[in-house]
Amino acid sequence: MSGWAWLSLGACAGQLALAGLALARVGRSPLALPLSLLSIALSMWNFANFAFAVSGEAGWRLVNLGATVLAAPCAVHFILSFTGLRRRFSGGLIAAYLVYCALALLAFSALGSSWIASRATSPAFAHLALALVALLLAAGWGLLLLHLRRAVRLEERLRTGLLLLGLVLLVALPGTDLMAELGLSVPRLGTLGTLLGLPVMATVALRFHLFGRDMSLSAALYAAALAVLGVLAYLVVFRLFAAEQGALIAATTAITLALLAATRRAVSTWVLRRERLEQLATLGRFSAQMAHDLKNPIAALKGAAQFLKEEHAQGHSWQDKGEFLDLLLEQVERLDRVVTTYQRLGRVEPLKHPLDMNRLVEDVLGLQAFAGFPHVTLERALARDLPPCEGDHDLLANALENLVRNAYEAMPQGGTLTVRTRREEPGDHNVVLCVEDTGEGMDARTRERAFDEFYTTKASGSGLGLAFVRRVVEAHGGEVSLTSREGHGTIILLRLPTRQEFPGARAP
Repeated sequence: MSGWAWLSLGACAGQLALAGLALARVGRSPLALPLSLLSIALSMWNFANFAFAVSGEAGWRLVNLGATVLAAPCAVHFILSFTGLRRRFSGGLIAAYLVYCALALLAFSALGSSWIASRATSPAFAHLALALVALLLAAGWGLLLLHLRRAVRLEERLRTGLLLLGLVLLVALPGTDLMAELGLSVPRLGTLGTLLGLPVMATVALRFHLFGRDMSLSAALYAAALAVLGVLAYLVVFRLFAAEQGALIAATTAITLALLAATRRAVSTWVLRRERLEQLATLGRFSAQMAHDLKNPIAALKGAAQFLKEEHAQGHSWQDKGEFLDLLLEQVERLDRVVTTYQRLGRVEPLKHPLDMNRLVEDVLGLQAFAGFPHVTLERALARDLPPCEGDHDLLANALENLVRNAYEAMPQGGTLTVRTRREEPGDHNVVLCVEDTGEGMDARTRERAFDEFYTTKASGSGLGLAFVRRVVEAHGGEVSLTSREGHGTIILLRLPTRQEFPGARAP
């Protein structure tokens, strides 16, 4: 067996290990799934190279072609997730998966049909596959280059540059093998590219926190075990079915699917357990906040009740103690309001009344002098003669408080927080509330997931702040948008319809 065959087998093991690292973060990072799919496609490509070098069976070239085609949409999926554009281009991504998976399926199905094989092995099909792969990858690398140009932080620039290098080595160089098959005088660099690309991708994953945090030792050991078991299983099957190409390919595919199923189940269990613990921690913080809100009125109730009890025990009249009875009733009503507010916070059920947005902003910002951020300058830019909205003052105030608190925390070294109100452009019936800070800003991946439930980059955060803001605004029939760049701060716009836009509303 040649040295290139052993290199292909080693590259296959490395790709399986990288897939294991990625699978350990599925459900926790949007990058994990596309990277695991890409690694699996490349491990299939490398094993097909190994099998062809050992057996000489032409069918492995079809597997190689199918794996090359499959790698292209997986790579672009990974790039879109990394640059924070996955949701924006979700329709195009789905279409790419459908087209390229159909081409790969055509290549694989040729193993059982001589009629399909004659077409799948034709130069025309190979040229089409190469052109489509090159077109899709060029678009993906263009997005990476644009992201590299816009990146502000050195760590993000290094991470992006290494990813660009790694993907060129892993995905582009295997294309040289396909070009050589077409008779072009191009050296076959696919196996060498995957071997060189693996340490680059591993460096990004482990050293540059590709998945948002350090990988644990257990995850690395799990990935290594997956690689060893996978390669050993492939070798055993290859030895047993060396003379039966169809059975060999079917068994290899079955082993890959079994490894993925077992890994996915184990990882899913671990991820669900971690998410459950984090949600319980969030519930604990939510409960602590509720306890804090209830403590003061309960203390007032207890004090007044104890005083009246002592007065009664001493036989004193309550005729001149009416203010204590009023206090009891006032605190009971306060408790009722707190409980009702928390019920509405959970369900986001707005009780709509005519609402002056400028007055609401002043009510919220009037308390910020005691927020403990003296290094932040607070500015107001409130438009005059705003039309009234119809909304829930408590829910919208709570949403604005979330945005203001986030803005303060985004400027630990100081800055300017500006809250603006304005009327939407002529012809539109919206009032716009804008919260703008000059803080650290968000990277592309954080920006895309900012409104997801339970997603947070703060050690003590709940991941409910911006998600709650979005739910409140949408419950009022409005829209929320976010613009942010690293080093340039964050702008969040709330667009709320004016009162006459609500069905059945009376004109003011």
